[in-house]
Amino acid sequence: MRRQVMWSALLVAAVTLLAGLVAGAVIGRRLVDESEAELMRQADATATLIVASLRENLPLTAEEDRVPVARTLAVARAVGGHDYVEAMAVGGAEALRLAQSLLPIERPLLDSLGDEPQIDTVIETEVGDVPVLAYVRSVPVTLRAGGIRLLIAIGRTEPLLTGNLLTRPLLLSLGAGAVLAVVLAAWVAGYVGRRLERLGAAAAAIAGGDFSARAPEDGGGDVARLGSAFNEMAGRLEAGRLRERDFLMSVGHDLRTPLTTMRGYAEALDADEVDPGDVARIGGVLRTQTDRLSRLIEDLMVLARLEAREFSWRPEPVELAAHVAEIAEAYQGRAHEIRVKLAAEIDEVGFVSIDPDRVSQITNNLIDNALRYTPEGGTVTVGLSGDVSSVSLSVSDTGPGIDLADIDHVFERLYVAQRYRPVRPEGSGLGLSIVKELVDAINGQVDVDSAPGGGTVVTVRLGRSEGAKQARYS
Repeated sequence: MRRQVMWSALLVAAVTLLAGLVAGAVIGRRLVDESEAELMRQADATATLIVASLRENLPLTAEEDRVPVARTLAVARAVGGHDYVEAMAVGGAEALRLAQSLLPIERPLLDSLGDEPQIDTVIETEVGDVPVLAYVRSVPVTLRAGGIRLLIAIGRTEPLLTGNLLTRPLLLSLGAGAVLAVVLAAWVAGYVGRRLERLGAAAAAIAGGDFSARAPEDGGGDVARLGSAFNEMAGRLEAGRLRERDFLMSVGHDLRTPLTTMRGYAEALDADEVDPGDVARIGGVLRTQTDRLSRLIEDLMVLARLEAREFSWRPEPVELAAHVAEIAEAYQGRAHEIRVKLAAEIDEVGFVSIDPDRVSQITNNLIDNALRYTPEGGTVTVGLSGDVSSVSLSVSDTGPGIDLADIDHVFERLYVAQRYRPVRPEGSGLGLSIVKELVDAINGQVDVDSAPGGGTVVTVRLGRSEGAKQARYS
């Protein structure tokens, strides 16, 4: 990044200098053109004044008749700020003689131009070894004695506009600005680079497995905000890593418990230490533990497929009320065994285009979770309602409820199982996580309403046109 900042600063400085030089050249040329045009106008005005003086003084030929013309030239020289303003009559006949008799005799600028000076152009010459920039204008004049041409010469010992007058200060200013830009860029690059190096070191530490590493957030600005965002990401990664570790430990424990039971009975059967009358009971225990392992493995596989976006969505017209009532009825036997009342408050919502298998997964996991946390004598209620735009599937229980601080985390894997001891430990503890992933995948919404001691209600809202929508992944 430092190199990029430096090269960027150098490029900007070079472009600025080049643009300044071009602009200076353009401006200088324009000023010179405007100065030459002004000299032309002054030459024309001087010629007009001289012609007027000539006409006023003709046909007099006395020496004093030259005074008005000389005064006119002096005034033009003073007003224009010129070093030389001279006039000379060119032509023949009586008009030339009369005109020459009225014009000043000393003409050092015109004399320095030679017999045939260039007309209507800027001329560089010397008067007494002094460089002079002159402009010569030829003006036709008609007098009563005939026609002549009047040469008007305006000269300056200084150029109209020296190249250094504008270019040198501009170059100095631009050069100083460019140097300052490069110095500032080097400082910024070094300052930002050092801060980014610390950020990079924190990233490398996290990549190496140290999730406690954090980036500096001092100094303010974009780098500080980047460091803050990085630390937030690192915190989430660390929390996720901790949840992953806890998840693996919990899954390992859930796997170990039924396996230990099954191994113990298997060893007893292998050693022929089981009373024949206990074989049926042991078979029931083994079947129960096998079912528990199967549910855990199946839930892990479902969750893995959902998180890997390996999800299929096959909608079809489903009479949703009958479908949900059938699922609830299937749990009546289990609810009776654990002495929990399972009620159904299902409204007729008609046919809905939806995947019945996914609805079964969502409903099964919600009922399973509610039965795990509802004590004997409690009630689990399965509800279904709808309007013209959506349907709502809810499962409520009279269990211990959930603290307000834990509501936002109930869909995290094993969070509820770890924070709240279930009344019945069977199950994987992944049910709510699977429900969340499924509902999100079909663009639905799931909410939890609970309070300590007040039971829990989980509500899933699905649009009636879910079947017409494209699932998030398929």
